[in-house]
Amino acid sequence: MMRDEYFENGYVVRRGLLPADLITELNQRFADVADGVCEPAENMQVVRNVEVAKGLVTPKTKAHGISKMNFVQADPVLRKYSAFAPLLNQVEQLIGPDLISMNSMYLNKPPHVDGRHPLHQDLIYFPFRPADSIVGVWSALEPITRENGCLVMIPGSHKGETHAHDYPDWEHKNHLFLGVKDVDTSARVHIEMEAGDTVFFHSNIIHGSGFNKTEGLRRAIAIHFANARCEDIWGGHKHTLDKYCPRDDYRLVRGEDPNDYVTHH
Repeated sequence: MMRDEYFENGYVVRRGLLPADLITELNQRFADVADGVCEPAENMQVVRNVEVAKGLVTPKTKAHGISKMNFVQADPVLRKYSAFAPLLNQVEQLIGPDLISMNSMYLNKPPHVDGRHPLHQDLIYFPFRPADSIVGVWSALEPITRENGCLVMIPGSHKGETHAHDYPDWEHKNHLFLGVKDVDTSARVHIEMEAGDTVFFHSNIIHGSGFNKTEGLRRAIAIHFANARCEDIWGGHKHTLDKYCPRDDYRLVRGEDPNDYVTHH
């Protein structure tokens, strides 16, 4: 049933997948890194909101100035998310065994800044094909609603083309928040979630998120998985997207790596 819903709509939600103790641990680690209690792990990228980086907004706290952290698998605490067995079991149902994890992110959407993520398709960031063998996983670390910027999905859009992407025509553009243009959004669905709820979504589905109109943070964690038997259309080269290299975050989390993607990245 999960596979049928996933491949029909392009996504499926599993409620209450993450336990409360893991959520608390992940959020505390984000706070500790943001506050300087511990240093970011090697290869982790702490990304400030563009308005904060330009000095246009003074954040209430250090955490309020951060839009996301990339490559969080490098951190021994945040890595627990990508190693969480119930999550991996769900992923294996969708794309099979032999799993490579990549593009791990702690996603923070603070208030009082433009934290929108334009509608986009994640497939453009990855070298693996076919698209059916890549799945995104996104977990709410607190209640996430339309008011604080929940995910928006366009059901069935994963069956269409992979569109050209560019920065939106917005005054403030966050780093690598690329989007598609001229897409029919009339069928879009808002994915409101409680803490621990997790959405599994196809690499080619069109999705995004809106403003945080509340006074609090909107915290989530996300990662992508590819079947290790996929084809690498980049030919093993370390392509970089404006200082962002997806290969720097490859990890074999289950099964075998027959193409040595992780060993020789």
